[in-house]
Amino acid sequence: MPNHVLTLLRSGLIPCTLSLAAASAGAQASRMSPEMLAEIQKFAAMQAMIGTDYVHAVDPVSVMNSCMKGMVSGLDGQSVYFDAAAFEEFKNGGTAGEVGIGVELTLRAGLPSITTAIDGSAAQRAGLNPKDYILEVDGHSMEETTLEEAVKRLRGAPGSSVDLLIRRPGEATNRSLRITRELTRMKPVSDSRVFGSVGYIKLSGFTDQSAPALRAAFKALPSPPSMKGLVLDLRNSPGGLLTATIEIAAMFLPEGAPVVNLEGRLPESNQSIRADRQEILRNRNAVNEPWPEAMRSIPMVVLVNAGTASGAEIVAGALQDNGRAKLVGGKTFGRGSIQTVRQLTANTAIKLTTAIYKTPTGRVLQNKGLAPDVLAADPERYDDRATTQDGGLKQALAMLGAKP
Repeated sequence: MPNHVLTLLRSGLIPCTLSLAAASAGAQASRMSPEMLAEIQKFAAMQAMIGTDYVHAVDPVSVMNSCMKGMVSGLDGQSVYFDAAAFEEFKNGGTAGEVGIGVELTLRAGLPSITTAIDGSAAQRAGLNPKDYILEVDGHSMEETTLEEAVKRLRGAPGSSVDLLIRRPGEATNRSLRITRELTRMKPVSDSRVFGSVGYIKLSGFTDQSAPALRAAFKALPSPPSMKGLVLDLRNSPGGLLTATIEIAAMFLPEGAPVVNLEGRLPESNQSIRADRQEILRNRNAVNEPWPEAMRSIPMVVLVNAGTASGAEIVAGALQDNGRAKLVGGKTFGRGSIQTVRQLTANTAIKLTTAIYKTPTGRVLQNKGLAPDVLAADPERYDDRATTQDGGLKQALAMLGAKP
């Protein structure tokens, strides 16, 4: 082993990757390429220079924490290293008594980006759109931040305000917004009504209550043949539980139809999931009640946009690939990966992307999204949704033979 590596081991300045290599140098060296060993030595030398030459003395443990955060954050926008403080906050679901503004975030181009502003939330009312970049929070730059750090900045006491500087793709100037923090309560089904002979249901999220709420909303609509079609609105729906996603897709598909494929390097990360009601009922949170048979046969159109993400994309993709429904609206967000949390020590952990979703025909969702069958613009104002000003709904109703 090189002398400078042994010196670093004795000094305690060894970086995170090198510590693993040095701990089992004989076994590891035989499996490491010369290029990898050269990079480790370079990294060790850099760590030593920071310890001896940097203008101020720095805690080597903090430097190693930064190393581990950077190692994981460089993989994708969803993988995260949790140090002791971050892991404790993650386990507790955030700091007690704090609330946010009602957004789902991802990392894009090194910046937190809006996946969707939840229906009825403070963020939605303030006009935040999917794929808006957050440049600053209360004057703090969000460049090269982690998702957890961005979320922490957005949270605070109910009624307090947060100032955001955002960049909207396609706009030359940035926007400044002040949003009041509040508790966001997501209703799984936020709207249900009838337009002529066509039913309309807005599904806002995917929780344990979503499938029963969706069945109840469908049962409350006129029964076929009085109702000739159904519009399922998945715009600005950020997804949620995979179990709820599978159940909702299965309710609209023939028994045994493919729903989604999972692909990864681990055996458990490779699955082909189908519409299997008996398997779905094995989930302890599933409600054992009759499924309306008409849900599997009624003509359908699904509304999507850039805020349709994750579980909502799985449902939309399954219905589109099985020829069950047409998609109307805009291209979906493109978030289709699975993160697994694994503990490293008693108080640290890593959240690592371990699989991706593919639609039944093999289309990758992550960073690609779904293209609609028919393009339609979003309403200019949120309050125009499900009205005569809603171009996407008008197009969907026309395809099903009705008018708003």
